[in-house]
Amino acid sequence: MWDKIKAWFKNSLTILWARVQVLAGVIAAAVLALLQDPSITGAVQSALQPKFIPYYVIAIGLITEVARRRTASKS
Repeated sequence: MWDKIKAWFKNSLTILWARVQVLAGVIAAAVLALLQDPSITGAVQSALQPKFIPYYVIAIGLITEVARRRTASKS
């Protein structure tokens, strides 16, 4: 079963990471579109404050680099 899962990502952690990012974006968009409850919107807005965006970008960059280095080392 694990081989089938790895084959779906073409044995690439970078592709897996990219698909995780896309899935997270789709889920976030769906949550924001479907849940217009002000209390939920306030909670999401407090977590996504502009002051936190640089930290999100740094974390995404680090994970992407680790994934790419892992894949590149196999070449």
